[in-house]
Amino acid sequence: MQIKTYKTFSVKDAINQIKTEMGSDAVILSTREVKDENFGIMARPMVEVTAAVDYDEEMYKKHVEKTSPKPRPYSMVDMAPISNTSDSSFGFGNNIDLIASEVNRLSSMLEMLLKHSGVRLAEEFSPVDELVSRGMKVSLARLIVDKMGDRTDLDSIKDVIKRIIKVARHPSPKVWVLLGSTGVGKTTTIAKIAARAVIDEGKKVALVSLDTYRIGAVEQSRTYAKILSIPFRSVATPLEFRSALARFNSMEVDLVLVDTVGRSPLSDDYLGEFKRFFEGIHVYKSLLIPVATREKEMESVTRSLLRLGLDSMIFTKADEALTFGSVINHNLVFRIPISYLTIGQRVPEDIEEADASRIVERFFGEA
Repeated sequence: MQIKTYKTFSVKDAINQIKTEMGSDAVILSTREVKDENFGIMARPMVEVTAAVDYDEEMYKKHVEKTSPKPRPYSMVDMAPISNTSDSSFGFGNNIDLIASEVNRLSSMLEMLLKHSGVRLAEEFSPVDELVSRGMKVSLARLIVDKMGDRTDLDSIKDVIKRIIKVARHPSPKVWVLLGSTGVGKTTTIAKIAARAVIDEGKKVALVSLDTYRIGAVEQSRTYAKILSIPFRSVATPLEFRSALARFNSMEVDLVLVDTVGRSPLSDDYLGEFKRFFEGIHVYKSLLIPVATREKEMESVTRSLLRLGLDSMIFTKADEALTFGSVINHNLVFRIPISYLTIGQRVPEDIEEADASRIVERFFGEA
């Protein structure tokens, strides 16, 4: 018995080769879908068809046992000799329907597995789908791709996103106020910025806490100030805040970092309290939002605090987020420059200045 296996991109091509090389007496033993080993999983599937001449079942079983992975053989009922007919079934009779059905089943299964794992076949690549799968809004993804015209390869898309992201490089205000909801990481972020300013830049820095609602937050700030050997004040009224600023001015402090009340920025009381403390004082205002925040909440908080004027965004807890799409979406919609990203709890290591290239790398899972 002569057994031979053919790999082609269609059953029709395999049948033609079988008829040419093995003759019309050959029978189909098995058919299965395989990947093209020259291109890996990103290439389109191929069909592997095993045929035989002078078929003998016992010899076929021995052939199967030596083959890995094992092909799925058809039963003797399914097998049909190739005839010399010239109809569209190429002499296979009903067997061609069985082969087609099996190929379709395997193809559907492969497609489902690839979609579930986030991988698409090379010929099915869609720039919009690629961006959306990484967390970008559909409307923004379509806008970017439409504006690019024919240049929609992945490298071109990355380059475009890099150029439209707004970052605030090296902000150097006198008074820097950090805003945000409870638990976004204001106190820890202030400690990181303070440490970088003191250790790396040699600046004179002071810390102020307005968060008298949480004793733990005040004590945490006081501890950071002791470690860095810098002055710290906890204030409860606008008058106390102005007195602290005057004291720091007399000490020729380069940077005053202000930790605000840990309450919801959606509250009118929060906004009113902010205005009372900072009215008539030039301050640099940064809004802190964790990367993993739901986008509706992110947008709601931002719109609320836009009434105070925002100079930059600090996206926190990037290490806890599955995707980075929220950062891209927020930046493209609100156009508020990003000054920092925090990527962990370590002080001062886990913070990095915003860089468009680095943000794109995180968005595409390359960092």
